[in-house]
Amino acid sequence: MNRDITIIRQNIPAGRRILVTSDIHGHLNHCVQVLKKAGFCDEDLLIIIGDIIEKGPESLKTLRYIMELYKKGNVIVLAGNVDCLRLQMIEGIHDNNISDFYHYLLSQRRWKGTSIFDEMAAECKIEIHSAQDILLSKDRIMEHFKPELDFLRNLPTALETQNYIFVHGGMPQKDFDHIDSLNIDSFLKYDHFMNTALHFDKYIVVGHWPVALYSDKIAQLNPIINQEKKIISIDGGCGLRKDGQLNLIEIPDIDCEIDKITTYSYDQLPVYTALETQTGSANSINITWIDNEINELKTEDDFTYAEHISTGRKLWIYNDYIYQEHHCDNYTDYRLPVNQGDKLSIIQSTSKGYIAKKDGVIGWYYGKVEEMGKQ
Repeated sequence: MNRDITIIRQNIPAGRRILVTSDIHGHLNHCVQVLKKAGFCDEDLLIIIGDIIEKGPESLKTLRYIMELYKKGNVIVLAGNVDCLRLQMIEGIHDNNISDFYHYLLSQRRWKGTSIFDEMAAECKIEIHSAQDILLSKDRIMEHFKPELDFLRNLPTALETQNYIFVHGGMPQKDFDHIDSLNIDSFLKYDHFMNTALHFDKYIVVGHWPVALYSDKIAQLNPIINQEKKIISIDGGCGLRKDGQLNLIEIPDIDCEIDKITTYSYDQLPVYTALETQTGSANSINITWIDNEINELKTEDDFTYAEHISTGRKLWIYNDYIYQEHHCDNYTDYRLPVNQGDKLSIIQSTSKGYIAKKDGVIGWYYGKVEEMGKQ
């Protein structure tokens, strides 16, 4: 990624509440609602640690909403790898790469229905039906959306405070000394950062890598705090999972104990009340997109009995989660521990039961439910 590394430093006064979110990915309503749940106000400091756009339905509106928030003066917005890459792609449209860019747009339409470039073109009443249409529209789009593109271009890499460093992907070293020889990718696109061997002096708050990828047993989407390494990972998979959520953490004071940090989240899943108690399962698997190859053994109605190739685990998989014949979307056979009266977000209703989320944890519920608000 061709971009300079820029670090901003700020001393945050004692007593000021700090709210942190990341990986909004074009989900404007998620952003609005999670800030509402947290009670965001002018006295707070809001830090958005990257990936504002793409993978969601309203990238352009989300970007403009964040730009308006930024004008309030109590909002810091950092760069994400997707933000930078999409800007680079749009700025770099040229005869020799236009075919690749068009195939990228087509893939985004198939996966998410749209992309930020398609949204920009639509606002300019430009129809994109070919690679040549992109080439012909570049100058007009670059001119019309100059404020938005400039905003993305000028986003800093990281924020360092007294006790925390905020950065999208992670830290390739313990501090920012001697970073001139480093590539910005090592800060913005640091996969599996929680597994680094480094232990930090300040807490590093990151997004980028969805927290559900850190467990092969249970799919949980809430922020993870590793006190030994001093890493806080907050990406709830918004825009990447059908059950994903937008997470936000509240640091009530820059000098507070780490156990005082609280979490808010938002998704758009319907919420029901559990009518029966269910015990949780002791042994489960969390299949994620980084290791999702399966071998289908038999199919019955709307489920397929399959073997997860890398672990040998055999389980029934709801057919809607199987794609390209031998791959499985994010999936688990975990049975949620549920008490009567618990609130469950229903992800999928099936003939065997419900794929549900309880307090940010994904699993199965086999009891009866009642829609919220009904007696």
